[in-house]
Amino acid sequence: MPDYDRLGGASVSGDSRELPVPQKAVNLELVKSGGEVYWGVREADGAVLVSQLYDPLEDDPGVRFLTSTAIDDDSRQLRVPDAVYDHWDDVAGGGTAVRGGDRLEFVTTDEMADDEQMLVLPEWQVEDVLGEDEA
Repeated sequence: MPDYDRLGGASVSGDSRELPVPQKAVNLELVKSGGEVYWGVREADGAVLVSQLYDPLEDDPGVRFLTSTAIDDDSRQLRVPDAVYDHWDDVAGGGTAVRGGDRLEFVTTDEMADDEQMLVLPEWQVEDVLGEDEA
């Protein structure tokens, strides 16, 4: 099991579908103001992957590309796209798996950080993906 680094978490807004990226992820330059982020899904465990770089997602046979979104200039607000919400609904077996106010956790590994990637996980998925009890 990889050595995951928890970057922090935040609650997603029900209205804007945005959440602040933890400062630790910004410090590691996993996201940048005014940048574009690419969203994908790891097929092995259904975890949502966010990357500033498109090529590592496209080149990884174990990752399915979903969509991309932009981060506004002078902002660290990450907008979660509909395709990601739809994926989480499917993984959870139907219904609305993530709602406004739900907490999402940001995690990475050294290898993922080298490719400017991190996982964005709903609380209910953290234990299964990371292989640990939620703190």
